[in-house]
Amino acid sequence: MGRTIDVADIIDSQKLSLYQCVIAFMAWITLFVDGVDTQSLAYVGPAIGRDWHLGRGALGPVFSAGIVGVAFGAIFVGPLADRFGRKRVIVSTVTYVALFSLLVTQVPAISALLGGVSRVDVLMVLRFLAGLGLGALVPLGVVIANEFAPSRRRGAMVTMMGCGYAVGSALGGIVASKLIPLFGWPSQFYAATAMTLVMAATLATWLPESVRFLTVRGRTREIIAILRRINPQLSFATDAEFALRREGEQDASRLRPGKLFSDGRAPITTLIWLSFFMNLLALNYLNNWLPTLTTETGLPAGEALRAAAALQFGGMLGIITMGFLSDRFGFDRVLATAFVLGGICISLIGFAGGDFYPLAAAIFTAGFFNIGSQITLAAFAATLYPTSIRSIGVSWAHGFARCGSIVSVLFAGAMLAMHWPLRTMYLLVSIPMFFGCLWIVLLAQKRARAGRDATALEPRSAAA
Repeated sequence: MGRTIDVADIIDSQKLSLYQCVIAFMAWITLFVDGVDTQSLAYVGPAIGRDWHLGRGALGPVFSAGIVGVAFGAIFVGPLADRFGRKRVIVSTVTYVALFSLLVTQVPAISALLGGVSRVDVLMVLRFLAGLGLGALVPLGVVIANEFAPSRRRGAMVTMMGCGYAVGSALGGIVASKLIPLFGWPSQFYAATAMTLVMAATLATWLPESVRFLTVRGRTREIIAILRRINPQLSFATDAEFALRREGEQDASRLRPGKLFSDGRAPITTLIWLSFFMNLLALNYLNNWLPTLTTETGLPAGEALRAAAALQFGGMLGIITMGFLSDRFGFDRVLATAFVLGGICISLIGFAGGDFYPLAAAIFTAGFFNIGSQITLAAFAATLYPTSIRSIGVSWAHGFARCGSIVSVLFAGAMLAMHWPLRTMYLLVSIPMFFGCLWIVLLAQKRARAGRDATALEPRSAAA
């Protein structure tokens, strides 16, 4: 029998290669697609409201339907990658998202074709269906980057990849500020469709399957080909066998959601879900309503959209910064600090008034901590689970948190319709970030206790 080789040990022992950077860029693309499409509706919301003569807050149910779709997509579509492979699910999902971006441009025609169905109802259904695809993209992008990253560079590599979401979202705001005044709101979704199709073709051509997934599946020839692309100097015996020793026995025969709560994982899974929930309560509120809320300050439409887009530019810097800091100081310390500072910065948006630069600066810093902590949380979650349940672990953390975070989007629409002061609205949405800090601290304590228990058992196991 050939010698068993640990794939994780090989990846960790190699220098970071150009090929791994290309893979991280492919993962970046999946988040870019998510950012472009998810934020497009928020940016065109004010224009749709004017075009369709809608009242204040009327698009709240549409935003909420999108979030529910994303949650269902994370729960039911993302985990399929543990069964069918990361690449197949990612490419199929990106293509699916492009189709529904195109259909949004046809809402008036679809509404007329269906007779008495309102445009808002049609848009709500389309955004829910699009969300089924979008919900899988962030978790799977994080998973694919995580599984190719050496452990010493994992935080930086995964979070650098996570900038794709912020870049896509910010670009969507810039594109919207130029296209909508000239060509109307459908032009935003035509542009999103074109970009998404290009990304799908790119992923189909250059994204490899996860080497860790291939190891669980026992596909030796493909594993060797990928490892040699990471380092052409590597050579393996013809009868070599590959494994993931640190992750224990892997069962890839079927999806096992119960494994998220077995083998002592229940407290960790619960706390990471709560952390995601607190972050997404604030982030979904800001992502969906900021373009409308900045318009409410009295800024011209173009300036309001650019101020709202500052959230994503801040997020880009936050993602990069937190990735490098996490590699040095640990995910838990960085995330706990980011949650507290994020809550403070969100509350400051309400005090910035209607002046462009103070408002954009407050939104930028809120994005730095809120979006930065969201992607860093995803990178953290990916380290908590073995390969066979990693996709379902990260996807379900996203999915169930998004199900709950719909509350903040509906609440914002109701507050807006009742003409609540903007300052009060921002103060309220800052509160979940402080609770998020608490869950991260408890999670860190739980992991430390589990580590001490495992260390204490090692001599006893050796003696046995």
